[in-house]
Amino acid sequence: MFSPAVDLLFIANLFWPLLLLVDFAGGITAHENLLFWQIYFITAPHRWITLLLVAAEHDKYVGRRRTFVGFAIAVIGICLCVQFGTGSLLCLGVVDYIWNAWHFSSQHHGIFRIYERKANCSSAAAGLRIEKIFFRLFMLYTIARVAGWGWRDGAFGGHQIATWFDGAVLLVPLFFVLRQWGRWWRQPSTGFPSVAYLSSVMILFVAMLAACRYENNSLVLQLALASAVFHSLEYMSIVTWAVQKSKSTTKLFASMARTWLLFLVIFVLVIGAGNYLLSKGWFELWVTINLMVAFMHYGFDGMIWKSPKPKAAAAVEPA
Repeated sequence: MFSPAVDLLFIANLFWPLLLLVDFAGGITAHENLLFWQIYFITAPHRWITLLLVAAEHDKYVGRRRTFVGFAIAVIGICLCVQFGTGSLLCLGVVDYIWNAWHFSSQHHGIFRIYERKANCSSAAAGLRIEKIFFRLFMLYTIARVAGWGWRDGAFGGHQIATWFDGAVLLVPLFFVLRQWGRWWRQPSTGFPSVAYLSSVMILFVAMLAACRYENNSLVLQLALASAVFHSLEYMSIVTWAVQKSKSTTKLFASMARTWLLFLVIFVLVIGAGNYLLSKGWFELWVTINLMVAFMHYGFDGMIWKSPKPKAAAAVEPA
């Protein structure tokens, strides 16, 4: 999408084992420091930037403006009702975890499909649907295990089921990775980036599943942090790629696109610092606002990145 080095660093995130090593070797202090940068300057900006894209490039979504505005109003209204009605954000936190799990699996599969399309590695429609299901199910299963399902002393039960399923589920990443390496070996023109990306993300999720299997709490947290960094950086990279390709006529968006990298750095610093200051003074308000932003990010992300459905033919070819 960019260059081999940029793709490997910011989309395939091949540095995540080094991040894990720093986290592991540095102990609790290193983990807390990494968590600070991940929460405020990586995860928060990648969510807020979706709102900015929708607001700045409004001409692209002019036909769906009511849908976007209605969804945003619904999210804000529901979150405020839950907050004032129950005095707790616990149930919204559960919704956030489940929705975020789907969001993670969808994004990783979507980026893999972008590489596949660029390399002209398309399967039949039925095959693509099956691949999509198994790809996402593997990630959703792993994220459920990270949440504590299947742990011996966990609150969600399922230990005996998980004991059997863990091994069977590993066949999914094994199939995808071996197939992709085989494609590249037989036909190098399919491109190494898709191989590197798929291998990197699958190895990360297999490592998380293994950590859950052996119920290593500290390793699960360290890998979850690496996964959050991976997910956020690849998202902002894809946004950058999309902005560079965009031919928007909106003045605000066009001016942003011309100096995008500088704008992105300033945006990350402003959002990160703003979130940090707000969390220190009004923690509950910060959590509420960021839950709203997270839900809008998940919803808008599903709307703006979907390929448009082909319209029905307006005319029939002449005989």
